[in-house]
Amino acid sequence: MKVNTNEETKKLFKLYLEGNTTPEQEEELFSYIRGQEEIDEYFEELTATAWNEDNSWRDDSLSAKVELQSVWSKIAEEEDLRKKANSSWLKYAASFILVCAAALGWYSVKTETKEGSQQIALMTKITKRGERVKLLLPDSSVVYLNAVSKLSFPQHFEKGKTREIHLEGEAFFEVKSDASRPFIVHSGNLQTRVLGTSFNIDAYPGSQHFSVSVRTGKVGVSASGEGKLTHLSFLTPGKNLVYKLRDSSYAVNETKAADLNSWTENRFIFKNELLSVILTRLERSYNVSFNVKNEKMLKSRFNATFHNKNIKQIIEQLHIMSSGKIHYEFNVHKTIITLWGEEAND
Repeated sequence: MKVNTNEETKKLFKLYLEGNTTPEQEEELFSYIRGQEEIDEYFEELTATAWNEDNSWRDDSLSAKVELQSVWSKIAEEEDLRKKANSSWLKYAASFILVCAAALGWYSVKTETKEGSQQIALMTKITKRGERVKLLLPDSSVVYLNAVSKLSFPQHFEKGKTREIHLEGEAFFEVKSDASRPFIVHSGNLQTRVLGTSFNIDAYPGSQHFSVSVRTGKVGVSASGEGKLTHLSFLTPGKNLVYKLRDSSYAVNETKAADLNSWTENRFIFKNELLSVILTRLERSYNVSFNVKNEKMLKSRFNATFHNKNIKQIIEQLHIMSSGKIHYEFNVHKTIITLWGEEAND
């Protein structure tokens, strides 16, 4: 990159401050500096412009602003030094110190933010069987965490950096829009990336597949494996991605957007669903256990919607829908439900 204009110098100067210049580029920069008569005034303006333009990571805290002011003070000191100097080597030295001082100030602000991030506490919420909670994240995003799930997130999200959290289980997200800080959910080897939208993730450990469903906005889903991240699909409202863990295959399906977070309203929707899947969901949500006498029953499939029903009402409905082929009995504490009978389909 040949430095001929102020704009080119600004680009190269920013690269230098970020530590991304080659030795050849640095020589180009210093050579240009040596040829400028008003170098200090020019660079004060240049660094101010660069500072104001690049706000992707910028720390606007008081300590950062104090640090930046120290850079301008250093520049002023070097201006006096240059005016007193008559030899070209001293002019070069003054210019070099000026660039180093600006870089030091820039690096100090970055380091302050980085060091701060190392001290950010990690918050974790774990739900038990029969427990669902609503959480407010540091950026005002809302998370509905389903039963037997775990959510980990930082005590606060840093400016200019991605908002990253980890999920085991199921959660519905209402993410606050922030284009400068993408929101990323890590769930197993799946990574869901959004800017501001609402979506559901079902990623219980031990499941054969994970799913991501979108209610509003746009969501990008990727999978990690063998040290690389592979983009799978962009999802829009009403789209559902099902990812099979066994062979890393996936499929994108249509779903009713209004139903994907039905569980947050105590509404269960099963569409041609295996009894085995239904019982697993009921165990988590109602804090009960099932004792199935005939495993062939688990292959039964049902279409059903249960809204604000207690566990006895749901089991009775399944009994009716099976045409009496599935029988049940509660233990004395109503915590264990024994099922027997034969495979049935509604």
